[in-house]
Amino acid sequence: MAEKALKSSTSNLFSWKSGDVRQIIFALIVAASKLECGLVIGWPAVLPKIQDDNSTRLVLSAQDVTWLVSMPGLTGVASSLIAGPLMEAVGPRRLLLGILLPAALLWLLQAFSAHIRLVYLGRVLSSLVYSLLVPLPSVLLAELVDSRLRGIMLSLEFNFALGQMTAYLMAYFLPWDLATALCSAPVVLAFLLTLLVPESPYWLCRQNQKDKALKSLKNLRGPSENVSLELDEISSKMQERKQTTVEDQVAQLADPQHYRPILLLTAVFVLRELGGQYVIFSYSVYLFKRAGAALDAFACTLLLGAVRLVFTGMAFVCVDRVGRRPLMIGTSLVGGVAEAVGAVFLLVDIPGSSWMPMTAVMVFVSAYGLGIGPIPWALMGEMLPTPVRALGSAICSFWFSVAVFGMSFAFPFLLDSVGLGLMLLLFALAHVVMALIIWAFMPETRGRSLTDLQDSFKPTTGNDMRE
Repeated sequence: MAEKALKSSTSNLFSWKSGDVRQIIFALIVAASKLECGLVIGWPAVLPKIQDDNSTRLVLSAQDVTWLVSMPGLTGVASSLIAGPLMEAVGPRRLLLGILLPAALLWLLQAFSAHIRLVYLGRVLSSLVYSLLVPLPSVLLAELVDSRLRGIMLSLEFNFALGQMTAYLMAYFLPWDLATALCSAPVVLAFLLTLLVPESPYWLCRQNQKDKALKSLKNLRGPSENVSLELDEISSKMQERKQTTVEDQVAQLADPQHYRPILLLTAVFVLRELGGQYVIFSYSVYLFKRAGAALDAFACTLLLGAVRLVFTGMAFVCVDRVGRRPLMIGTSLVGGVAEAVGAVFLLVDIPGSSWMPMTAVMVFVSAYGLGIGPIPWALMGEMLPTPVRALGSAICSFWFSVAVFGMSFAFPFLLDSVGLGLMLLLFALAHVVMALIIWAFMPETRGRSLTDLQDSFKPTTGNDMRE
């Protein structure tokens, strides 16, 4: 089966149908919403400027920095529980529209706040938007594009990396308030473009709106395409596993083929955060200062963002050639080894080796951009079964947010207690464990339909699940 998927995926790269361009355009528009997530995570790069500027109207303590950096995880713990029900009640496309425009206005609130409390308010609400955007675009994309084109879901992480790099650049070159205000511009553009995107045909079928689902499919595949068979397949699957309410989805979780992919993805997201990615990107300026990097800490942060962006772009090209599973295993191991090497050089003071920890971090960021970062979000859209996709994405996002908040809030205290070297060793261990879990339990999703993937986690007597 794996060999068949490889041949199918390779041939699909060079055999686009007439309606594929439409799907790709819609997918890229949806993925643009992830710019907001990257901006939220990259924005803490302005905090050192606020602290160092005696003329600023705001005064930030070290505790303020910890809370502001940790806020996306804290709000995510609560909002992730309502993300799934909101998607199911409102529709993923409509929900996306409903949060993008307020997100743009919140950047202006933070930029022109006269008091630290208003900055906190803007950060809390921006983090709430971020938390809703964690699962939403992945779910919507998986239900909009054909299985042959789902490699484009990695554009989600590319836009995330682009948003983060944009935040780093503005933090470096501009005053903090102007940099914050300009974060609203790409979010407004994403809102306007999303007006062109059709609603998910899967969601419309779940709401018994078959006429609208047919119109959505024709908009996606092209007006001249015959989409009747695809609509019948979606409708029949919805009838087999009827699910219109949260209570129905909770009942469906008793099925092993429904709860197994949720458990697997939850483990991947939690271990990824225990591997230190969030704190490395959010505390980057502070970490490079602490590690004694030869270059300016802001310049190192810009380099970090550029490396992530380049390798995320490479992932977009490689994922349908190599496959999700081998890329995840390989990059998890490379990232873990890089962190272990950086830890050794921090723990053992070797003269003339001050450049090694920074090099190790850049290797980790390369591995993260190539696989660890983008692929789990694509897997969320691919592996979660349709009958429980909204609830499953909310569960994964909840534990992801718990891990993000726990790591980001505890990290400054752990850093003072055990040091950066030992922390990197613990990060490396988490990546090794993640690689082993993926090797043991994760199937290859490339080139397989959503309906086919729903059967991948049925109880088996052999190792068919990984095929």
